[in-house]
Amino acid sequence: MIQNIGLIGAGSVGSAIFSKLYKNDPDHSFIVATGSRADRLREKGLFVNNEIMKPVIYSDPAQQIHLDLLIIVTKTYSLDTVMEDIADLIAEDTILLPVENGIQTTDRIQARFPNNRVLFGTVQRTDAHRLGHRVFFTTLGETKIGYARNEVIAPDLQEVHDRLKSLELNVKIYKDMRRVQWLKWMLNTGASQVAAETGVECGFFGLVDEIKELMTMCMNEILEIAKYENVNVTEQDRDEIIDLLIKYPPDKKMSMLQDLEAGRTTEIDEYAGTVIRLGEKYGVDTPANRVLYLTITAREKISIIRRRSMSQI
Repeated sequence: MIQNIGLIGAGSVGSAIFSKLYKNDPDHSFIVATGSRADRLREKGLFVNNEIMKPVIYSDPAQQIHLDLLIIVTKTYSLDTVMEDIADLIAEDTILLPVENGIQTTDRIQARFPNNRVLFGTVQRTDAHRLGHRVFFTTLGETKIGYARNEVIAPDLQEVHDRLKSLELNVKIYKDMRRVQWLKWMLNTGASQVAAETGVECGFFGLVDEIKELMTMCMNEILEIAKYENVNVTEQDRDEIIDLLIKYPPDKKMSMLQDLEAGRTTEIDEYAGTVIRLGEKYGVDTPANRVLYLTITAREKISIIRRRSMSQI
């Protein structure tokens, strides 16, 4: 029976998800955090939609909290650190549900915790965003979950679905979660990178032909790689994704652009970096993603250098 739910990664999406859990079952909803982050959360709590929550912060095995389910909502570049942080805080029967971006997270977590059940998960169409340590959202979108294939739904997966549904999350089980993850990865690899490089809101996607062409080039490289990975994504999927992006709210900013503007690390390695590595593995040329990888990585490094220079003045 799934009762205690933990969440690690209280950024914009993580905080928004946790606000639903905590609102509906505060006694069995926990934030997992360690070090200075745990101290800050204990002191200041979580600020979501103009409300402050003060949940129990689980950071020490001595607290003896048994987590039945742990939702992982961290950035992909933090995953190795996160896995070390949670190693002593979970049991072998804790179900792990990563809802990160990218296509490799579940496999990486399963390799680190071979005795745990690790699901696939992703969140789409949420407008959760962060201003400093404050998080705001009007819609959480849809949380898509499952094992890799779910023609027959496993009892534990159904239990996770039902528990999250009871806490007012819009959650749905999909038959082919690898396809679901690749579709979101393709969207982010095309749109988020191109938006970051061109510095535009989503309203420009349908107004500037060059932006649409860049997105198409990035996604076409993924379509070629998908053939070798035996993942069912198609040109029709690409075209539907681009059509969806053109219909996004015109003032919406993709997450990578927000990260660049805020001086935060981006997930460029999970997007273009993964395309490049898989392209090298299968002999697929990936020039569009390689150029974006180089330019966006350069912009990150330039930002770091400038901040260091300013701090020395």
